[in-house]
This record gives sequence, structure tokens and C-alpha cells, in this order.
Amino acid sequence: MKSSRMRGGVLCAAIMLVLVIGSTAAARPAVVRGPWNLVTLPALGTVTWRCDPRGPATAPGLGALGLGFRVLERSATTDLRLHVGPKTLLRRRLDPGQSIQFPYARSHVQQLELTQTTGAGTLTARIRVDFVPHLLATYCYPYLPPRVTVNVFPRR
Repeated sequence: MKSSRMRGGVLCAAIMLVLVIGSTAAARPAVVRGPWNLVTLPALGTVTWRCDPRGPATAPGLGALGLGFRVLERSATTDLRLHVGPKTLLRRRLDPGQSIQFPYARSHVQQLELTQTTGAGTLTARIRVDFVPHLLATYCYPYLPPRVTVNVFPRR
């Protein structure tokens, strides 16, 4: 009876070990490349992009692509909105020196809207980043930046 319990315990331990090893092998760790500077905006901060070639693809062959933003140290509190397609995916308020890495988005077009209000007025910027699928770029290297359109509107 002791030996059958022992065999049962060894068998349970072996099954649990296989399950743990199998689940660890199946979970692929992220291989994030970046963030790399994309554009620096006057009085606001720096927009970055990053890539995870193993992540869910933005488009075939592109991998997972995401934006980031860092508010300049000598700046003011800035409101950010990330638009993906027709919807706003995320809203945040950052203080000077703070940064954020936005989540990876499935759309190849991502837009950031930045608003900063001070005693001098409201400064607004809109940045459209187009990770256009094509044969030459995966956007997973700093020397292959995406297409960027920047509009900075004077303070009002």
C-alpha cells in the first residue's frame, strides 16, 4: 500500500512538472526593441516608438508597434489622448518629466493629441504615425522610422 501511494505521489509530481515546464515554454517573453525617438515637440516633449517582433501584428510582418511620450522636464502638465481608428484608446495626464508607453495597437495608424494649458494659453499638437506595411521595413530598428505627420498649433 505504501508503494502504491508513493508511485501515485511520484506520478502526480511528474504530471505537475510537465504542466509547469510546458506552460513556461509556451509563454514567449516579449522582445521589445526601442523606444526610439520619433519627434520632439516644442515646449511639450518627445514622442517615441517601440516594437515587439513576436507580439500581435499591427499588419502582416510588422510585429506589435506602440508609441510613447515623455514630457519635457521644464514644461507643464500635459493631457494626452491616443486615438486608434475612430476611438480614443487611452487618456492620460502627465506632469513634467513623466513618461508613458502606450499599449500596442492593432491598427497601423495611431494618433496622439497633446494639450498643455498654462497662463500663456493652450498649446495643442497632433501627431499621426502611420506604420505603413511594405517590404522594406519592420519598424523594429531605429533606422527604419514610420511615416509621421506633426501639427503644432500656436498657443491661444
